[in-house]
Amino acid sequence: MLPIGLSLLQLAMPILVSLTVAAYLRDVTQRLLVDLCGTEDRARFWARCAVIAILAVPLMAVLLVADTPHECGVDEAAGCLMHVVRQALAWTAVGVLAAVGVIASAVGRRIPRETDTPQPTRSAS
Repeated sequence: MLPIGLSLLQLAMPILVSLTVAAYLRDVTQRLLVDLCGTEDRARFWARCAVIAILAVPLMAVLLVADTPHECGVDEAAGCLMHVVRQALAWTAVGVLAAVGVIASAVGRRIPRETDTPQPTRSAS
């Protein structure tokens, strides 16, 4: 595989994984944000910000940290491909976990907590 093909593969992997994660979290995030923000427009804004973070952080991690072999011989093609796939997936996972973790932490701090839980009353029989 040519180095340009390896580079394109390396860029495509975090984008595809991130889009999958964003699609998976979309509905629940939207409902939660509507509840927290009070309006659909506010919730849509913050949901889109979350999608941008879920896309950008893994892509930045791969771009900044993962390396692409510049020259691979024909006999080394499988090894080069596995190296690129392994590094791209590892840094994509780190990026997705970091982005989702920060978003979950920020949202979790804003969820109201029940301080006084009502105790069940016992009726006299």
